Amino acid sequence: MTPTRRDWLMRALLAAAALGTAAWVASCTEWVDVDVPMPLRGEAAKNDLYITQQLVRRLGATVAAPSSLSELPPQHATLLLTSWYWDLFPERAKRLKAWVENGGHLVLYASNLDHEQLKRWLPIQELQPPRKPAKEGEDDEDDTDATPDDEDADTAAPPDGPASSPKSAIERLMGLPCQDAVEPESVPPAYADGWRHYKVCSYTSSSGWRMQSSVPPLWAVEGPKGPLLLRAPVGRGQVTVIKPWGLLENDRVLKGDNGLLAVAALQARAGAAIWFVTEEARPPLLRWLWHEAWVVVLLGTAALALALWRGARRFGPLAATATTGRRSMAEQIAGTAQFLRRDGPEALLGAQIRALEAAARGHVRQYDKLDRSQRAQAIAQATGLDAAALGLALDKSLARKRVDLPATLQLLETARRLLVQRDRNTRR
Repeated sequence: MTPTRRDWLMRALLAAAALGTAAWVASCTEWVDVDVPMPLRGEAAKNDLYITQQLVRRLGATVAAPSSLSELPPQHATLLLTSWYWDLFPERAKRLKAWVENGGHLVLYASNLDHEQLKRWLPIQELQPPRKPAKEGEDDEDDTDATPDDEDADTAAPPDGPASSPKSAIERLMGLPCQDAVEPESVPPAYADGWRHYKVCSYTSSSGWRMQSSVPPLWAVEGPKGPLLLRAPVGRGQVTVIKPWGLLENDRVLKGDNGLLAVAALQARAGAAIWFVTEEARPPLLRWLWHEAWVVVLLGTAALALALWRGARRFGPLAATATTGRRSMAEQIAGTAQFLRRDGPEALLGAQIRALEAAARGHVRQYDKLDRSQRAQAIAQATGLDAAALGLALDKSLARKRVDLPATLQLLETARRLLVQRDRNTRR
């Protein structure tokens, strides 16, 4: 079926509508190249200060990252302390203070200034801003709340500094908030070329608390709401406090002028020693026991293995079971004759009585405490034999004729065998 003129017209209208829609979308769309940060890999994914450490290494400084503050750095070194549990042992605060006073350089974040053991001797403190006088008719309870002027202070120009440049919408969404900062004229500049203006890209607290030094600072970087970095002397050493949290971490140290501030805060230079203490780790218990007392561990393991081996169920007897066999009649007669010739009939009778009594002890309760008649009565009840005959047979002191000995031995052996047979039937 060939298409008609009407069909061609509908196709043309649809094509025109599609082209118009595409042109409208293209005119209303703006294509912008956006740099998307790649996820961290390798050591940088595990170490938040990896980029900072590599930066100071490139400048010629030596870097150490111990897993705890059990040992302090050498004198005149720099210690960046961000561990939450560095004060696990009370004496560490005293040792840290003595190390700084003897020439060490301690670098902290401002969040550590309220530490009970540090604020006793640190010359830098965070002070609450003074309250503004309340107007008539207003409640004085919320005097410490941030005002609109304080909220916009992040983008305001610092004293004696250039105005902040406007940011695009993409930069505000993808980047960190940045603010301009400046080194005051009262402190020497960190760099020899006299550069004093920086762009600090990080998050800062909006609580209005302001860092202040009780002694003249050695170096400072001022922001719109007060010092962002501040260094003060302590004895022969120094303490540097950084207010923007995470300024030295991987995702921020390369933003703006954060790298320049990181190098200045750590005083990184060729030959400097910089320690990064970010955790208070301990080896696992089993590894520590093996390292400290491996001899005791080996002996204890051997004793435990021996105890388990002795108490375990065995697959067989300790020794091979001896095969049982019956002696021939000739051997029995020969052995009995030899015994009679050597020891006499009285010894044979005594041996037979002892064999019966050994079998009777397993069937008669407290057999050894019974007299001869009671023993005979108990054996008779167990075997069904005559109690009077058994009593005479058990009497070793009775004088017997040789002709009566076979009958007595037969009675005793019969009683013994009946007791043994009864024992076997009970076990079954």
